[in-house]
Amino acid sequence: MRNTVIIIIGLSCILTSCKIEASLFTADNSKIAVKINKVRGTVFNNNYRFRNFYVNDVDSTTRWIPDKKDIELAEKILKQQIKKINKNRLNQVGNCPVIHRNLNKYFRQYVGIRNNKGQKIIHINFYWDRYSLWDRIKGYSDHRLSFDSDYVMVFDGCSYYWQINVNLDEKTLSNLGVNGMA
Repeated sequence: MRNTVIIIIGLSCILTSCKIEASLFTADNSKIAVKINKVRGTVFNNNYRFRNFYVNDVDSTTRWIPDKKDIELAEKILKQQIKKINKNRLNQVGNCPVIHRNLNKYFRQYVGIRNNKGQKIIHINFYWDRYSLWDRIKGYSDHRLSFDSDYVMVFDGCSYYWQINVNLDEKTLSNLGVNGMA
């Protein structure tokens, strides 16, 4: 009986720790800060300057502001489908992380846009967020990893920087872009 109770408690802990629940709060007048378990990110609202966005293969002129449920759904779709869409592991060799194994180690930037069918898309921009103490001593860090940072397009850096679009209406991922290697 005691072993059964311990197993039930253990399974409950595991199942509740897998739940994706976001908390949102204001970062400034054009950004909303997001915390999801151990993951941090920023949602850009409609007050954010349009000229700062460059989103591949989607007409980003029609924007909307993702809410808590939208972010949770996008993260759920991402977790479920990233391994399949990342099967070729583009630019994830050597010291570069394999992205589907390290999802919780990235700071995110979320942009709500609509495609030409009017479907809700969340474009997510990822930045590596797990620099070790030794990395920081060597000067490796990223000042863009704060809630009030601007949207930034990074070139090179392999899978330390990547982007993807999440279609909330079709519940699919598309346009995985993993940065090149310098």
